[in-house]
Amino acid sequence: MQIKRRAAYAAIYLLWGGSYLAIRQVVHVVPPFLAASARYSISGTILLVFSFAIRREAPPSMRRILNCMATGIAMTALGYSIVFWAATRLPSWTVAVLTATSFLWTYIGECLVLRSERPRLRMFFFLLMGLAGIPLVGGTALQRGHSISSFAAVSVVAGALSWSASSLAIKRIRLPESCWQTAGFQLATAGILLAGVSRALGEWTRVPEMNITLGYQPLLGMTYLIFGGSVIAFGSFHWLMRRESPSLVATFAYANPIVAMALGIGFAGESCSVRQLIGAIAILLSVVLIWKTQPARVSVSMAKDRTDASSGGEARLNGFSETVA
Repeated sequence: MQIKRRAAYAAIYLLWGGSYLAIRQVVHVVPPFLAASARYSISGTILLVFSFAIRREAPPSMRRILNCMATGIAMTALGYSIVFWAATRLPSWTVAVLTATSFLWTYIGECLVLRSERPRLRMFFFLLMGLAGIPLVGGTALQRGHSISSFAAVSVVAGALSWSASSLAIKRIRLPESCWQTAGFQLATAGILLAGVSRALGEWTRVPEMNITLGYQPLLGMTYLIFGGSVIAFGSFHWLMRRESPSLVATFAYANPIVAMALGIGFAGESCSVRQLIGAIAILLSVVLIWKTQPARVSVSMAKDRTDASSGGEARLNGFSETVA
């Protein structure tokens, strides 16, 4: 179990960190919402085929499918697809740092909504320090179009809030016993919705010629996003959410910017100002300090929470253990 746990954390830390640069490479060629739709539709289909055709897992009830669809819209379509759009206006590592605020929102939600964390007065200083870094990172992200970059930064933070709210929700609602089915239905739903959004925005008429769309960089980036960022990392995320607290899983948010910054500066020639760097350090430091002050806990307690949240919870957990074994 420890090996699987470490591998799952490595996936959401490293693979999602690399996704920001991959997204930037793709949206240089393919319109952002169309690119997000293709990523989620294909990866969701792969996960569902893997679950039903290869693993031959039993289909979930319609209620659990609808729960997947609702959280997929909130978490992926609203919470993360904005990253594709923002990647056309902000450096990839800047988007990653702003997305890191999802940890802050998740922690607040655990204290006020799930009540699985006891709020501490000293936490408010750390939270304010992180929030103060957001305008430093986003306000001057691009020398051109200051107002546009500021709007993009605010949009990414709003998406992080939507992601965090959805992460808290999936701890309390009934989802399929298989993490692959949960991820598959969520991604497929988001992909279909974003296809409609893309068409409404006229993106389908702006798709480059096939030889450009299937060029080396966009094709490699999309392949990485589908298999690394979605099939492996998103499946790992749901596997961890069944066993860990939302805040613990949300620590991917402060690991991702480090990976994204290193890749963006090293491979894409991106740069950062001193002001942006100070803002990034403030956000990441606040999240690390919040993490350091959390009491140690075990996965069993979270499994109990999951059990209490659903009727027949013990059977559900046992069935899930058999699914991922």
